Amino acid sequence: MTGGGAMARIEREWATEREGAALASELHRVMVISHRQAKGFIDCHCVTVNGEDTTKHGHRLKAGDTVKVSFDPEQTYDVLPAAHKLQAGPFETLWEDTHLLFVFKPAGLLTVPTEQAGEPNLAEAITESYRRRGFKRFQLYIVHRLDRFTSGVLVFAKTPEALHGLKKHFELHRLQRVYRAVLVGELPENSGTLAGHLIEHVKSLKMSVATPRKGPGGGKHMPPGAKEAVTHYRVVERLPGHTVVEVKLETGRRNQIRVQFADRGFPLLGDQVYGTESPLLDRQALHAELLGFKHPVTDDQVTVTAPMPADMEAALKALRNQVRLQRAATGVTGEAGLFKPVESRDHKLKRVARAKRFGEGEDRPKRTDGPAHARRVGKEDRPQRAFGSAERPARPRRDDGGARPRPASGAPDRPTRPRSDEAGDRPRRPFTPGDRPTRPRREEGEARPHRATGSTDRPARSPRKDEGDRPRRPFTPGDRPARPRSEEGEARPHRTTGPADRPARPRSSAGPGARPAGKPGLRPSKPKPRKP
Repeated sequence: MTGGGAMARIEREWATEREGAALASELHRVMVISHRQAKGFIDCHCVTVNGEDTTKHGHRLKAGDTVKVSFDPEQTYDVLPAAHKLQAGPFETLWEDTHLLFVFKPAGLLTVPTEQAGEPNLAEAITESYRRRGFKRFQLYIVHRLDRFTSGVLVFAKTPEALHGLKKHFELHRLQRVYRAVLVGELPENSGTLAGHLIEHVKSLKMSVATPRKGPGGGKHMPPGAKEAVTHYRVVERLPGHTVVEVKLETGRRNQIRVQFADRGFPLLGDQVYGTESPLLDRQALHAELLGFKHPVTDDQVTVTAPMPADMEAALKALRNQVRLQRAATGVTGEAGLFKPVESRDHKLKRVARAKRFGEGEDRPKRTDGPAHARRVGKEDRPQRAFGSAERPARPRRDDGGARPRPASGAPDRPTRPRSDEAGDRPRRPFTPGDRPTRPRREEGEARPHRATGSTDRPARSPRKDEGDRPRRPFTPGDRPARPRSEEGEARPHRTTGPADRPARPRSSAGPGARPAGKPGLRPSKPKPRKP
């Protein structure tokens, strides 16, 4: 109810005529007001039935009942939220911006409403708190949830853009989720991974680890409905008969941590569904202490943590007191016998790489002791000589005295010629065109025949393989055979050209009237006889 100016109150009274009518409906019909305003009159104790105050909207009236309404027309009477919403339990806002809302969910509170209406839940409590603060059209989008008796960090989306991005993060497992759990029993190893498939039972709705079955075509297959579940854990503290572990989820299945550790033989402390009851804690000892991912809208890294709840702290304190009593009874002093978590090599390398990536070591003072510092100081004190191109010392020769092999500059597939041991010291003689030595003669003692060509700069043709050393016959213009005719017996037609079109014939060195010599090395073919 909101206040206004002080005025006289208006009272209305009448006797009901209908049997079984609801009180709010009677006010709506008689006073011609909205159903919401009628419920606001009832919630603010403005309505009496037969002189008795009633706050139930659906109170059934009898014929002849007297209804009296007293209200101030300058005031607005709002409907109060439902009782289960008012008793939803406290929640703490850990981090918030325009798109996301991180809250601390207490143990025993549902995340979202169930089919059985009337139970308090976190989503409705948050929505109602925002409406009380003046957000009339506030929308809260559910992204993930925690078990009813699990405490810790929970994130909600406030805009559709954030909802779409968070769904992708959870589907692709691109986020960091860290839990703290207390197990019943002592784990033999300090770290490990639980990998398997979980399946839900239809009748009991309990989760269990699925086992492969034989298929119709042979081989083993997972039953339908089984989903992969991967859990990484690390031992943080060892207590009498219990183990405190840090759990990182790779997949987010329902009751994943509780089911996989119970199947291993180490149920959670106080888990009444997959384990046994405990006098130390009346719920499962599971707490979501960290949730981090890249902001779906701004792309900034967001990491939110939640402190350990009081009930789990009390359970751990009781277990630690047992350790102290046992150590005092046995006379152990100091840190002997206390468990210290060992950091694995992979974890250390990741931590160092992360520190380098984010520049965590830039502001740290440099060490002035150790061998690395001594080498650095010695290197800095020693003067460095700057060599120029002319002052650069020659490269020392090899131990064997031979020259350094050089890459061949000729054909790529031609092997390099091996050098002798004293080749590095032998001077090389520069040859000029006039001093070039003559080509060695052949084995028979005769000079190599030269090819006679019209042009002096045309390279000589290599002899054929089948000719060998047979002498070649020189041809003169008169000995040239006639060109054979075609098969039809007719002479080949000659091209007629004019004086201007005929190209000038090059003259040979033999004389103005001599024809050029034939090509050497080509044996003339015998003329074909003419057909009669």
